[in-house]
Amino acid sequence: MIEIKQSFTDREIMQMLSNKNITRKSLEEMYYKRKNTLQQIATEFDTHIFSVARLMDQYGLKRRNSSEATYNRFNKEECFNIKGNLNGKEKLLKETALTLYWCEGTGDRKGDKKNTTLAFTNKDINMLRIWIKFLFEICGLKRDKIKIRLYLHKNQNGIKLIKYWSEILDIPVSQFENISYTNKISTKEDYNGTVKIKVHNLKLYLLVKNWIEDLRKQLLEECQSG
Repeated sequence: MIEIKQSFTDREIMQMLSNKNITRKSLEEMYYKRKNTLQQIATEFDTHIFSVARLMDQYGLKRRNSSEATYNRFNKEECFNIKGNLNGKEKLLKETALTLYWCEGTGDRKGDKKNTTLAFTNKDINMLRIWIKFLFEICGLKRDKIKIRLYLHKNQNGIKLIKYWSEILDIPVSQFENISYTNKISTKEDYNGTVKIKVHNLKLYLLVKNWIEDLRKQLLEECQSG
């Protein structure tokens, strides 16, 4: 978040903004809807970034913190749109998917870096399909935002199995990442590897984690009341 420096007085700032016609509505449109930065807004109105920041404060418009600003820089448009007013089947799908993630879901953190990835790993076709259906129908995730990584044994045919899983999950081959091979030898003819479904989005990851926490509390309350 921009800290207003004392090198500009309120009077000087208002003088900078005179005849600029920067209304509250125009700031809301540019900052929240278009996701412009303060610098981009200042450039468009030919004024100083600190004058725009001070004006937002005067209008009572909340500015992004550093984490939100970083997220906004890499996500100009949200890749998901949560569906509201779920019917019975949709509620069942959501609860089932959350339960699956509660048991099998992970992040995809590397080292000490903060996790920003929603990742579900399994080899069961039905579980994987349920999770993808949840992402598309409940979370409104854009189809091209899913990434798939396969984990195979070293004697398996990676190209063949990418095509297999692409057809099974209805995800284009172009959205599959490099295969990770183990040192093991596969001896089961029906073993087609393990699949990790990944969505690189911090907001969606945190939202799912919050949903799971709400579900956990609800289940515990019902168990205790019973």
